[in-house]
Amino acid sequence: MMGTFNHKNGVREDYHVISANEPSGIIAEQYRKLRTNIDFSTFNEELKVINMTSTFAAEGKTVTALNLATVYAQAEKKTLIIDMDLRKPKIHRAFNIVNANGLTDVITKNLSLDKAIVEAEPFLHVLPAGEKMPYPAEFLMSKKLKELVEKLKETYDKIIIDTPPMSAVTDASIVSKLTDGTALVVASRQTNSDAAESIVKTLKGNGANIIGAILTRVSRKDHRYLDYYYKYEE
Repeated sequence: MMGTFNHKNGVREDYHVISANEPSGIIAEQYRKLRTNIDFSTFNEELKVINMTSTFAAEGKTVTALNLATVYAQAEKKTLIIDMDLRKPKIHRAFNIVNANGLTDVITKNLSLDKAIVEAEPFLHVLPAGEKMPYPAEFLMSKKLKELVEKLKETYDKIIIDTPPMSAVTDASIVSKLTDGTALVVASRQTNSDAAESIVKTLKGNGANIIGAILTRVSRKDHRYLDYYYKYEE
């Protein structure tokens, strides 16, 4: 496991970035530990592009992606967060960005990246999902998207990608092929272990490099049994 987090009210419906609003708080410190664990998870290969997924909806996936990107930016790493949850995009809400002129527009309308990417704060840029697509899976499998991700890797130190839950669609599994690593967000006392194991098998079967899991919604009593720890993947 990568780490444990205790969000007071679970997933924040307003998607505030806790690491930015409360940088000295306990939760922000946990995200910084998560950042460190990711950076030291491999010695031979850099994890530059990471996609976040979950077993089910409302497990804290988007909040985790937002805060992880923020702590990378706070470390002065040039960071880009991309919303590839094309069915229910949420990243733009955290930064009060209108979900227009985003990722899909870059690919389908040849919109320039300068017009699509928003600078949210120093070192942190945001690429919203953009106009909805009728067939998101086909879009995510496109050669143009793969080429775009490779191009963005030349500009950014870290790229964090938010993708849909695995229980709903296969989008995250498709996106994992574009990334260096996949992190699975799991809600404490909510996610069925069998379901999570099934998702892991599916991701691995599709070639995903699963770098670990992030346990969210940890209650105070859980801390008697859970401490912040990391498990290297075999």
